[in-house]
Amino acid sequence: MKHGKPFIIAVATAAALVLLWPEPADTPPGQVDDGAPNDPLSHAPADTPVPIDLTPEQQALLEDPRVIQFAQRLDFEEELQRFFQEAAELDAQQRQNRADQLEQQLARYEQETQVSAPEALMVRLALLQLLEQDEAAAKAAATELIERYQARSEARLEAWRSAPKPEFDRYKVREKEIVEEVMALDRIPGGLTRDQYLRQRLLEARIETMGQPEPDPQSNWSSDQ
Repeated sequence: MKHGKPFIIAVATAAALVLLWPEPADTPPGQVDDGAPNDPLSHAPADTPVPIDLTPEQQALLEDPRVIQFAQRLDFEEELQRFFQEAAELDAQQRQNRADQLEQQLARYEQETQVSAPEALMVRLALLQLLEQDEAAAKAAATELIERYQARSEARLEAWRSAPKPEFDRYKVREKEIVEEVMALDRIPGGLTRDQYLRQRLLEARIETMGQPEPDPQSNWSSDQ
């Protein structure tokens, strides 16, 4: 049975709506609410839809683009699974048409980073295996697809490495200053060794400039050097 987007959105937000739902006032055991007999809902048939008044917080959550985006992603995954289940019952043209539609959606989700590169690659390899009947052609196309993703990954890594990192540059300048300062000390404060004090000062500098306590892999400063 196909679920529409309103149904998927309702499922995706159900837990959050429950958390935000206003707590009803408790009625002591044995005490009858005077307003209950006049409540029109108490006389309504069991299958009559009950109107729901959403709080502003609940309505905002329901309209949150992230919730809608998540619901659309669930729709896509459901459609993808259905396609693989029904593929054997379709002719070649029908399979290709549905695969093209899924490919367009996948490309959009990948561009919007809703789908990671490894996830997109696995889906495309599965589609390729399903659509290409020639084993040699399928293998060649799969190899080309994997190489294309590897090239993209290497390009992104290189771009990250070459991107300006002002915080790191500031830390390297400060690191050099601290090393020179500590190495020139005649007495080390706090009863520490020179190496311990140097590491402490460098740690403080890393947190101050980069907000991270992890050691710099390019820094091997030690008082023994």
